[in-house]
Amino acid sequence: MKIVVCEDDFLILMNTAEMLRELGHDAEETADGRSALEALARGGVDILLTDIGLPDMSGIDLVRQARATQPRLPVIFASGLGTVEGFAGDAGIVSVNKPYTMPALAAAIASVSGA
Repeated sequence: MKIVVCEDDFLILMNTAEMLRELGHDAEETADGRSALEALARGGVDILLTDIGLPDMSGIDLVRQARATQPRLPVIFASGLGTVEGFAGDAGIVSVNKPYTMPALAAAIASVSGA
């Protein structure tokens, strides 16, 4: 699967992309919401994995904008907050708590992708 990762902390971004590749996925790294939206607009993205706190917009705003054009886009929020307000109960959205492990990431991907 192709997964867009949006994370402004370079080390977390790099480590997350590497974990995704080790899990067999194609990871596209973005460091802000605008770059993530551009990656999504190019198409072929299966999942968006985003941090909540981004430099140019919140991860919540990023997901709202992304889902305005791709309403069924599966999303993984990377957060220490648990369930993200406004998205509770949406089967296509889950949260992983930072710092997350490879098994936690794999479980989140399986949850949103139905795999």
